[in-house]
Amino acid sequence: MRLLAAIPLLLVAATSAAAEPAPRATVLHVPVAEAEPRAPIELVAAIDGAWAEPVLLARWRIAGEPTWHDAPFEASSAGGWYAILPATASVPPGVEYYIVGVGAAGEVAHFATARDPQPIRIEPTLADRLEAADEARLGGRTESLAIDVDGHDFGNRYRKDDAFLRAELRWTHRVSRTLHGLGFGFGSIWGRTPDGEGRGADVETTLARYGFAAVRVRAHPSVYLDGRLALGVSHDGFTAGTAGAITFGRPWRSNLSLGADYLGDLGGTGYVRLQWDTATPLLMGASIVRTDLPGAVLEANGLYVKYDVQWTVRPALTVRGAISYGSRDGSGRVGGGLGVQTDF
Repeated sequence: MRLLAAIPLLLVAATSAAAEPAPRATVLHVPVAEAEPRAPIELVAAIDGAWAEPVLLARWRIAGEPTWHDAPFEASSAGGWYAILPATASVPPGVEYYIVGVGAAGEVAHFATARDPQPIRIEPTLADRLEAADEARLGGRTESLAIDVDGHDFGNRYRKDDAFLRAELRWTHRVSRTLHGLGFGFGSIWGRTPDGEGRGADVETTLARYGFAAVRVRAHPSVYLDGRLALGVSHDGFTAGTAGAITFGRPWRSNLSLGADYLGDLGGTGYVRLQWDTATPLLMGASIVRTDLPGAVLEANGLYVKYDVQWTVRPALTVRGAISYGSRDGSGRVGGGLGVQTDF
């Protein structure tokens, strides 16, 4: 009889135990609204009863993508919990996430959901925006191959040869960020110049063959710095050179450039160049050039003005022509140049 009387009590106790919910953790989290591009994102939470849900996850995905990824929360030595979203998640336009716990009650949503995730806005940096603008302008073409030939005949009052011809072949890879471009090339200079003073001065032939490495840095959206180093041989043996320029404005639009070039036995060159883009697809420039080329001894200060025109025949092909006028010793004479560039 006593056993029969205890059965209802046991049934009530079992029913109460079955109805009692499984323990759950309590998660407090302040959402992250925005983050820096290409940098890890830290999510911080305060968890009460973490023992009830041994696994706590931040599920994330790049905005617009279908696949979710897991980032587990870990205990911090300073107290609290944190999860790290990798730097690969920090790309524009942003990343989405929600927080779940896994315990005896199964998977429990604690913050946001897969249907309604928390967005983190990732704003592109200035370098990102400039890179995107370059890519759109160039149609994704990051390489260029160019050849240029320039020369000038200075002449002189003694009717002696005084002229140079310079040719360069260069390849450029565009990075389009702060490091805007880098490349290398080969050049050749041929010249004839009097080797002394007076009507009876002999004329010598000067030569140089060299290779060079070049770099362009975008110091500001409208300030570009160019530099290069050259090594080669000349009519006098081993030679080395350097060059540099600063451009105010965009190189493919209106700008002002100042530059200098020095190559061992053949001397230095300095120039100021103004470029304008008011007659698209033509790009025109006017320069004042002071040069010692081709290693002049009779009078080093050769000076001429040059006018050049670039024509974009099609997006991947540009041709250039130039004409110059100036002197070193005596009346002025003419020079010029031709060039072609292909982008791919």
